[in-house]
Amino acid sequence: MQTSRRVNLIGACLGLMTFGWGFYNPIPERATYSCPETQTLGGQLCRGQMPHQMSEEAWGQMGAVAYKAAAQLMQSNNSVPQPLTEKQKKYLRPFFGDLVDRVKVVYEATLMEDWVAASFKINVGESNAQVYGDVIYVKKPHKEGDLEQLILLAHELVHCQQYEELGSLGAFGYHYFKEYKKAGESYRDNSFEVEAFGREEAFSQWLAGEVSRTTGKYHRH
Repeated sequence: MQTSRRVNLIGACLGLMTFGWGFYNPIPERATYSCPETQTLGGQLCRGQMPHQMSEEAWGQMGAVAYKAAAQLMQSNNSVPQPLTEKQKKYLRPFFGDLVDRVKVVYEATLMEDWVAASFKINVGESNAQVYGDVIYVKKPHKEGDLEQLILLAHELVHCQQYEELGSLGAFGYHYFKEYKKAGESYRDNSFEVEAFGREEAFSQWLAGEVSRTTGKYHRH
């Protein structure tokens, strides 16, 4: 997930769950709803807050549930994903191999920060794209030849690769959340994001050289 400012992924996913440890179920528009008291565990979870005293293991267990729930909601709230274009594959394949043939993208996607659930806003800050399994959700429209968008896709493909290596949505959610807690609840220090940003930078530098070599110019929009 690449962001223009810090993403509160934990708050977003936990906002998908009601009091307790079950899946979030959408509440009818006219139904009244209120969270338990803020000092209770249930009240904090209901508000998308993770108590600081909870262990890394507990964060992982919550993440496994939350990420799967989020993936289902993302699928139901967005259009049908499409494959990468041949031009995108051309530039991304040297870094990601045949992964580029498996992932799909939704452009002009409704991301987590745009959702309202029950009586509270699900807030993840402002992000440019999010990944759930092998589907990348991009906020902006598709623009062929946009190098910034290509670099964004490279970042998200790292997360798709991580997901495939772990084997399931639940496993990715478990390890991502656990690493987030291990990093002191820092998005950028999460080992999953450290890898993604590092490989994004390597791809960006390679792309600059490749485009300059073939076209004689390189402009990032």
